[in-house]
Amino acid sequence: MSKKIKVLIVDDSEIVVERLSAIISEMPCIGPVLISNSFNQAVDLLHVEIPDVALLDIQLPGKNGIELLGFLKSNYSEVKTIVVTNRSSESYKLLCADMGANSFVDKSTEFEQIPGIIESFCIHASETNIPLPC
Repeated sequence: MSKKIKVLIVDDSEIVVERLSAIISEMPCIGPVLISNSFNQAVDLLHVEIPDVALLDIQLPGKNGIELLGFLKSNYSEVKTIVVTNRSSESYKLLCADMGANSFVDKSTEFEQIPGIIESFCIHASETNIPLPC
């Protein structure tokens, strides 16, 4: 796998961000890991750097992660999105799927699945030679 993908983590929990960043940074297909702790900070960052994959928490200060998912899918539809949350009700899962989320992960019970999901994006991009944004 020669292409390295850029990942954006949007979560207001410092512990979650540190854990995700540590896990993701060790993956061979990962390049830069960008970090944001709010909707507004993420939008500002997106104007400067477009990630290949975004991990979004639902509960954020100000506007929430569902609004950020809508913003991403409207403005950066090529970005793969993983909703990573403790709010894992069926209604949230369905809403996020309807809005175009590529995956939905419950932080409390499915956290360990995140590297595998990202790896599948890496493999798919590598196999199909899809140019990833730089």
